Amino acid sequence: MINLSKRLFLLLSAATLLLASCTESVAPIHVGTQIRIVDPGTISELEDAFNRYSYDISQLHAGVPPLIFASLPSELSTLNSSSRKKSIFVQALLPMILLANQEIAEERADLLNLQGLLVNNQTLEEAQLHRLSTLQQRYAVKGEPTASKTLAQLHRRIDQVPAELALAQAANESAWGTSRFSQLGNNLFGEWTFTPGTGIIPEGRPEGATYEVKRFNTLYDSIRSYLRNLNTHSAYADFRQLRTAARERGETPNGISLAEGLTKYSTRREAYVLDLQNLIRQNKLQRYTQVQLRQG
Repeated sequence: MINLSKRLFLLLSAATLLLASCTESVAPIHVGTQIRIVDPGTISELEDAFNRYSYDISQLHAGVPPLIFASLPSELSTLNSSSRKKSIFVQALLPMILLANQEIAEERADLLNLQGLLVNNQTLEEAQLHRLSTLQQRYAVKGEPTASKTLAQLHRRIDQVPAELALAQAANESAWGTSRFSQLGNNLFGEWTFTPGTGIIPEGRPEGATYEVKRFNTLYDSIRSYLRNLNTHSAYADFRQLRTAARERGETPNGISLAEGLTKYSTRREAYVLDLQNLIRQNKLQRYTQVQLRQG
């Protein structure tokens, strides 16, 4: 059972998530989605949550419930069955990836609406200009808000990351949720911080290096940060260009193709990309590409 302090933490987390925070790292959640936040201490508690919300990873035609898991149980690393560990990991992360992508989809819809108004020579109202400015800040785009160059850059950046690619990178970087950083810091994607004392110092860090591995309050925070990283960091411009090119061809961007733009995510470069592509194929992660969140 969750103790009183844990319950208070979860209630405060839910309030924070639902109150449309506008910091750089935290985007507002769509208020129409009834999100449940769960902090499972054991695999049994995690699977109980799956059952409680009728969530079966092999039966996704009815959609995925909007669940946020604060952390993954430490006993995940003790499972002897690799297939069960992978299934639990994917089932836990999929709702959060879909939720984070839903936020981006709504931001993209706002952007396209504002672009449409400008194309039709309509003057944006103050609230609309503020929205455009907020998107600029969140996606690290400089320039005059209504300038064509600014809008084009926003268009490339405000877009979703295919679920199969996010799952593959999370699996690779966190060893299917069992790594030290995923367990101690809810860090699924190996993201760094250069603010001393705010993260976890990696073992074997070179002398003189100051980077630490980021800590996140919840797994969902890690997923949001990862998506923002791919959508804003200069190292992933190729990734964004591949995604934009697919859109322009009328295609739905897919993880295997977009992985080609992530050579700078790891010092292993092309070998890292091949690992991601093999993870997607071998674990049949493409099946989660078109899965939708349940509404209501």
